[in-house]
Amino acid sequence: MSQNPSYFNNFRCNFTFQNHMPPRYPFPPPTHMPPPEISDEEFIRKFQDAMPPAKPKPKVNKTKIWKMKADVIRLLGALHDIKLQEETLSTNHSLSDEEWQSALQNINVNKKVLKDTIIKISKSGLNISKKLVCKRRAKRLRLKRKKEEMKEERKEWIRQNKENSRKIDENLQQIKDAIQKAKQKEEAKFQADIVLKEVLRKKHDAKKSIVKLEALVKLRKARENTAKGKGQIISDTESTTFQENVDRLKYLWEHKLASYEKEEVELRTKLDEQNEIDNESEIQASNMMKWRKALFGGKDNPQVDFNGDLDRFIGVRADWDQFIDDGPESTPIPIGWVFPNAKHN
Repeated sequence: MSQNPSYFNNFRCNFTFQNHMPPRYPFPPPTHMPPPEISDEEFIRKFQDAMPPAKPKPKVNKTKIWKMKADVIRLLGALHDIKLQEETLSTNHSLSDEEWQSALQNINVNKKVLKDTIIKISKSGLNISKKLVCKRRAKRLRLKRKKEEMKEERKEWIRQNKENSRKIDENLQQIKDAIQKAKQKEEAKFQADIVLKEVLRKKHDAKKSIVKLEALVKLRKARENTAKGKGQIISDTESTTFQENVDRLKYLWEHKLASYEKEEVELRTKLDEQNEIDNESEIQASNMMKWRKALFGGKDNPQVDFNGDLDRFIGVRADWDQFIDDGPESTPIPIGWVFPNAKHN
């Protein structure tokens, strides 16, 4: 068997049987070049050059109202002085030369003041000042209107608070009245129950006493029969006296029993009537709630404020309802009344 001379070369170059392969085209290792160092001043200069140019600042109007006001006052004062000097010179002819020259000098000084002030006002911008004055006036009017609105809102808030306080007090008073009324009803019912219980006890005692008297009469008769059977003498007078006394006592107890029964009937009738009144009050309150819901849409209070007087509101509404149509029961609107389509405050 002959050997292949290239076998070992191929085997040697096969990457499957080797850990790594040498690169076919070797390159030199990369070299890292650090950037050149620059000074802080150079860095700041380059940073400033790279920044975008600053936007120009808008021109601000430096005109002030108080300055313009002072100039106008100075102008009017100079003009007033010129008029006074002119009037003095035209009316008074007995002035000396010194007084005349002094008046003319004052007029010239005031003229110079007028000229300088007019130039100053013209340069500062009279139209701009007018616009500023208009803006100031509009701002003051707006603030004044806002102040009036806040004042009206405060008045409305105070009025609403008073109205709410009044309604709260009315509701609290109604609750107190209802609680007091319920307590009175409970107290009256409790007292009536106590009285009825006492009457029933007395009635029971009266019946018990009558039964005892009847039993005593039967016992007396049984003893008399026993004594007669033994041959003893029974006194008819004693028997008659005993029977009369028992009958008298029985009559008294029967009379009391009748009065107790009558009182019981009256108390039960009173309690039944009170229960009927309570039931009628509940039915009336239920019907009132139904009418309130039908008239006012389920609200607690009427839509028109009559200080909680529901009867007065219903009366006014009933008076107005008769003018709704042209039926036989309707009548013309009285003279001086506000028509339904008019706004009523």
